[in-house]
Amino acid sequence: MPPADLYLLRLQWLPYLSLDECQAAGADGCEDFLVRLQNQDLDLGNCPGLTAQKRYALQIALKGAELAPPVEAMQLPQPTNPGLFEINEPGPQAPVLVSGNSEITLTVLTAVLALTVSPFYLLLLDCRGDTVDMAMIFETFTPAKLAAALQEEQVSEKVEHRRLVIPGLAASLEKPMTEATGWEIQVGPICALELPLYFGDYWLPPTGS
Repeated sequence: MPPADLYLLRLQWLPYLSLDECQAAGADGCEDFLVRLQNQDLDLGNCPGLTAQKRYALQIALKGAELAPPVEAMQLPQPTNPGLFEINEPGPQAPVLVSGNSEITLTVLTAVLALTVSPFYLLLLDCRGDTVDMAMIFETFTPAKLAAALQEEQVSEKVEHRRLVIPGLAASLEKPMTEATGWEIQVGPICALELPLYFGDYWLPPTGS
């Protein structure tokens, strides 16, 4: 069976780089910086303009194919339990990630979240086990399901903010989900391995990384 598409080719880099950071590494600009980085003509250790967290996030992006868990494409949905999962003992300010209850989705997200000590909540909606791309096609990842899950899991009692991060593939649901929940909906990346770049300095590496 072929491997699942983890959208590594949809991973974005340039939105997270500033011209000053790239020029401090000796590059002409951010596109030049990225090409040299991907061609291994540039060592992240010699990039004084980058924070330690951003260097770590870029390392994860560069090694995406190696770090991504080996998962096979599914012919049929493989559901896992929906609900609210706690990562690294989250408190009232921890971000809330929203996704579907596909076994592939949970495998990939937990593998990526294992690369940080920062706390998160992970809210999985009951999408019959569809991956997010399939859930958008079959309309099983919906504003109504998000509103119901927030109430059932009492998320508002666990966090002091009212922000949710949804997958980039569900960007078209940003406004409908805002209207259905009253929460601020932020569109995250399409590729899960972009999450360290997306969260920036909040994404703290494990000790020794």
